[in-house]
Amino acid sequence: MYSINKILEELKERKAFLEKGLKEVNKSMAGLPEGKLRTIRQRNLFRYYEVTDPTDRVGKYIHVANIGKAKKLAQKDYCVRLKNQINAELDLIEKTLQSYDKGILASKGMVYTAENVYSNLSEARKILVSPLAVSDEEYANIWQNTNYNGNIFREEEKIYGTKKEEMVRSKSEVLLADMFYDLGIPYRYECELNLKNGKRLFPDFTLLKKSTREEIYHEHLGMMDEEDYLNHNLAKIEEYRKNGIFIGKNLILTFESASCPLNIGEIRKNMKEIFCR
Repeated sequence: MYSINKILEELKERKAFLEKGLKEVNKSMAGLPEGKLRTIRQRNLFRYYEVTDPTDRVGKYIHVANIGKAKKLAQKDYCVRLKNQINAELDLIEKTLQSYDKGILASKGMVYTAENVYSNLSEARKILVSPLAVSDEEYANIWQNTNYNGNIFREEEKIYGTKKEEMVRSKSEVLLADMFYDLGIPYRYECELNLKNGKRLFPDFTLLKKSTREEIYHEHLGMMDEEDYLNHNLAKIEEYRKNGIFIGKNLILTFESASCPLNIGEIRKNMKEIFCR
C-alpha cells in the first residue's frame, strides 16, 4: 500500500515544479504577437495563416519567407494551452492538499486516513484484528516483530551484542546494526531469502524502507583482502543479480579491508538519504 504521506509529499513537489514552470511560460510569452495561427494541409504541404480578427475564418496567408511569424504564433498557442493545463493541475492539487489539511487531527497532528483506523484501535482490539490497511509505522512494527528464519550456520561465531539485544558476527556488524537501530530503520539480521531459482541466501541485513514498504538487502564485505572470501561474495552478488536483486536498486554493498576500515559516518549519511527522506 502506498504511503499517504509519500503521496502528499510528491503532490507538494509536483506543485512546486508546476509553479516554476508557470513562471517560465509567462516569461516566454512576453513579446509574442497578437492573433492566432490557422493551419491547413494541402497534399504533402502545410500552409499557415495569421488570424487577427475573430470573425475572420480564413486569415492572412503567411509566406514561407515569413515563417518566423508562424513559429511565434504557434509558440503562443502552445504556451496558452500549457498555461491552462498547468493552472488546471495546480487547482486540482491545491484542492487535494486542502482536503487533507481539513482532515488533520489537532490532537495527534496527523492526517486521518484509512490506515489510521487500525492505529487508533485499542491494544485489546488490535490483537484480535487482521488489518487490511495500516500506517507505515504500524506496517514497520508488524514487519519488525514477525518471526523469520535466521542463519544457524556457525552460531558460535555470533559473539557481539547489539542495541537490539541480538548477537552478530563482527564488530563492524555491531556498528551497522546499531546505526540502523538509531536511525529507526527496521532490519532483520541474516534473514533467510528464498530465491526464484530455489536457492536460498542469508543477506547480512534485510532492511525495510518504510515509505515504500520495500525490502532492501545489505551485504557488508568486511574482508576484502582475502581472495577466497572475495570470490565467494562475488558469486553471491551474481546470484542476487540472476534473481532480480541489483546493486543500486534493492541491494546495498559496503566494503572494508585492513587498510580501508569501515567509515560508519559516511555510511550513515547514505542510509539517511535512502531510508529517511
